[in-house]
Amino acid sequence: MRPLNAVVAGLVAAGLLLVAPAAPARAADPYTFTNTVNPILGDGSYYSADPAPLVADGQLYIYTGHDEAGPAVNDFVMNEWGAFRTSDVAGGEWTHHPSLMRPEGVFAWATPGRAYAGQVVRGPDGRYYWYVPVSERDSTAANRFAIGVAVSDTPTGPWTDHIGGPLISQRTPTANTIENIDPTILVEGQRVFVYWGTFGQLRMLEFQADMKTPVGTQQTVTGLTGFFEASWLFKRGSTYYLAYAGNNAGPASACTPANYHACIAYATATSPTGPWTYRGTILPPVSSTTSHPGIVEFNGQWHLVYHTADAVGGGHFRRSVAIDRVEWDDTVSPARIKPVVVTPARQADRTPRANVAHAAKVTVSNDPVPTQYWVKALNDEIVRANPLPPDMWGTWTAVNPNQQWIQYTWNQPLRINSSQIEFWNDQPQGTGVGVAAPAKWKIQYWADGQWTDVPNPSAYPTGTQGFQNTTFDPITTTQVRAIFDASTNGSTYSAVAVEEWKILAAQPASVAAPQITVEVGETALPGAVPVVFGDQTLQVPVYWDAVDPADVAQPGTFTVGGSVLGYAAGRVTGQVTVISPGDTEGDVTAPTLTLTPSGSAGTGGWFRSAVTVRASAVDDRGGRMTIRTTVDGVETVVSPVRSADATVTGDGRHTVTAVATDRAGNDSAVARLGVDIDAAAPTVSGTVADRRVTITGADATSGLARLEYAIGAGAWTVYSGPVSAPDSGKHTVSVRAVDQAGNTSAAQQLVIPADLSGPLTGNVGPIAVPTASYTAGWNSVGALNDDSDPASPSQAQIWGTWSGTRPASQWIQYDWTRAIRLTGASIKFWRDSAQGSGDGVAEPGSWKLQHWDGTAWQDVTGASAYGTSSTTFNTVTFDPVVTSRLRAVISANGNGTTYSAVAVTEWRVTADEPPSVPVTVTAQPRCLAGKVYLAVTARNGHTVPVDIELDSPYGKKVFMSVVPGGNAYQSFAARVSSVPAGSATATTGTSVVTAPYASLTC
Repeated sequence: MRPLNAVVAGLVAAGLLLVAPAAPARAADPYTFTNTVNPILGDGSYYSADPAPLVADGQLYIYTGHDEAGPAVNDFVMNEWGAFRTSDVAGGEWTHHPSLMRPEGVFAWATPGRAYAGQVVRGPDGRYYWYVPVSERDSTAANRFAIGVAVSDTPTGPWTDHIGGPLISQRTPTANTIENIDPTILVEGQRVFVYWGTFGQLRMLEFQADMKTPVGTQQTVTGLTGFFEASWLFKRGSTYYLAYAGNNAGPASACTPANYHACIAYATATSPTGPWTYRGTILPPVSSTTSHPGIVEFNGQWHLVYHTADAVGGGHFRRSVAIDRVEWDDTVSPARIKPVVVTPARQADRTPRANVAHAAKVTVSNDPVPTQYWVKALNDEIVRANPLPPDMWGTWTAVNPNQQWIQYTWNQPLRINSSQIEFWNDQPQGTGVGVAAPAKWKIQYWADGQWTDVPNPSAYPTGTQGFQNTTFDPITTTQVRAIFDASTNGSTYSAVAVEEWKILAAQPASVAAPQITVEVGETALPGAVPVVFGDQTLQVPVYWDAVDPADVAQPGTFTVGGSVLGYAAGRVTGQVTVISPGDTEGDVTAPTLTLTPSGSAGTGGWFRSAVTVRASAVDDRGGRMTIRTTVDGVETVVSPVRSADATVTGDGRHTVTAVATDRAGNDSAVARLGVDIDAAAPTVSGTVADRRVTITGADATSGLARLEYAIGAGAWTVYSGPVSAPDSGKHTVSVRAVDQAGNTSAAQQLVIPADLSGPLTGNVGPIAVPTASYTAGWNSVGALNDDSDPASPSQAQIWGTWSGTRPASQWIQYDWTRAIRLTGASIKFWRDSAQGSGDGVAEPGSWKLQHWDGTAWQDVTGASAYGTSSTTFNTVTFDPVVTSRLRAVISANGNGTTYSAVAVTEWRVTADEPPSVPVTVTAQPRCLAGKVYLAVTARNGHTVPVDIELDSPYGKKVFMSVVPGGNAYQSFAARVSSVPAGSATATTGTSVVTAPYASLTC
């Protein structure tokens, strides 16, 4: 327990006023504080989540869970429920009940912890009922979460178990297979409706007025676009509303771009049982990955309660409850919930610092970014101790290219001289799978219409613990990018992930206080100030403190403070002169006007994004003006302003013009600017034929500049004609196209197969096509022959079969394009459960190898022992067999009732083919005296004598020491007048050469 003076200090620092208690409180004792900004309690002394509002006795209660996870713990540590209470939301006086109920303290059948989202409602009998998810201590269900009901005579307890067991579980009142959490309840007269569920599964069941007896059977709820969890049921007028956390993620989603985040959406119905109609979203993703709504009317005003990670020390598992107003649009039916205005409004961070990345627009090579990541994380200035996927930008997909990049673009030139980047990994470098730090990388900047490496970089470190620092000579630019060469095992590539990328500004000796002129009533100040770097002066963005309208109510002067982007030495002040807008007498001087484009500049004068053209006007009297801008003939007029932005979109060539008119009616000269945009990447495709890659590409706007290819981990090379394999091995070839604007297509990978015409020895697994009886979605059948054996494989580096139903037998198979002489195989198994458990993944009970004989599978003969180790390779040798298919049939280990899954990290198959002997053979059926005989000739093309055995359906003969260039000849009598088509062979050592022949009738 902290001393009271420490608590008071923390509350004062957070803007909270402690009213009571007057002495140190026990953990469960309520105390009162005053706070009018979100979160309701944000000083980091207590983290609250999953809010559920209730109006009772003229008070608003917000029941919450208690987040107790440490700052680096990625799990919900929730052991109790509490509540906030107020009689005046706007006044901000809250009483906090930090510990009202614990699962094991009320429900004898519950385990401690997992005190997830619940809701308190008043029953028809006037008592209060708390529906909460708890974990059943003695449950045998696959998921032990159940919903219990506690009852009390008052909103704050004490609470007792209303039922003596679960209200809802995977077996009560009827079986289900979902996770039974997040209940929401509506009491309407004597009818009670309960909705619950998560992970996209929502159920509904009606109960009697006793709050525990089911009416009918549970129903699956549909009609909720993107439903994930956290439903909240309420009624307004005659319409029923169901709010919920949604996460239908994607680049065009109205909910969220990242599937680890959630928006708040809602649906309506005319009945508490539905059917439901989706109506849209009311709250975008918050700072925590989860979101949880509660909507209630209190004192004539509707409110939304939710949680965020915005408290001091907050995080995804250290959340805090917030409250904001809900406004309605009653001009439509049913009434629409307007998007919630979140408070406090987000303000620019005015802390002086050298980092300028947060002011940049971000573009990346892998657009659209996979939905588990969030490109916003690159420059949000948040680095978590144990990040989740949306806390980073990443590139992981099933097939990763050998290069990726991230880019920052500013609207104006900045002077920069260093970088700090935080890589994330789940695999070491060199594995070619998962996410690893790049093999190498570099920083480039935009200068003179092209990308150039930054001058004199100190180093490009690739550590994954803390920021990796790179300094370089100062440069002035509007764009900078980092190019990452992915880590590889020689055939496949790891993905890349970055938690944060800071770009640090070069520091001027000082920043002079600017002189600013505004008109009466003008509260917007100039967005940039002049900053001197030696002989170069740049207009650098500045973030001013808000102007008090009283300061600009009449002519005069005042000072204002602010922070300059990238200037770390401290804040700056500006002298502001307020002038009268009517001072135009004698003004005959026209204003001057300049047009400045900003966007992602490409090559050849093209932009690779939408472009904002700022028309900035300056008048000699210092007043505001009217600015007319025209984009492709469409005019926009704004007044009174000092600048106007024209947005230019769409691929192609555009023209922007502008004219400024001052208060006296003087017009500036017409300013004109051509804007060429090609934001679309070119297309590329490749084909493989005769072990050569042919590439084609196209671009619709700026035109194709070049095609490029890279073999394996090699460098990109300009394509000039079909690309041949460098040797007889299997090779991955990456191809891409670059257009005249500098857009680069996503790299595509093609595989040149190995040349199997020569004799093969050693591991031939990598040149086979792997298949399996079943592969779990998070595993990969390609892991069998990726020629990698990592010490701690990721799930993508494993072939595995885990599923809800696990059969007694599974198989894996290799297919080659020709028959190969095989002599052995080695398998390393993987496990996460013990043998005999019948669950998880365990070493198999047994396994065997089979080969395809052309018509059926046959067990290999002469096999050595079949081991089942998961720590070393289990090698089996067998009698040589020539086949194009081999499979391993694996018998799962079990507990007598169920079977564990099986998994393999690598499967190697050994070939042993002796060098081929250059012997040619022909076979020709002929007639003699009405009978057929078969003439077979074999020629020795070797440089030494060889023994040759001729074999046909009508006999065989061995010829010893046939000299180089000599022939072995034999006529085999068929003794019949007609023979079918067939073949004869010539064998030298282990080499077999076959010669077909046609049918013949004499």
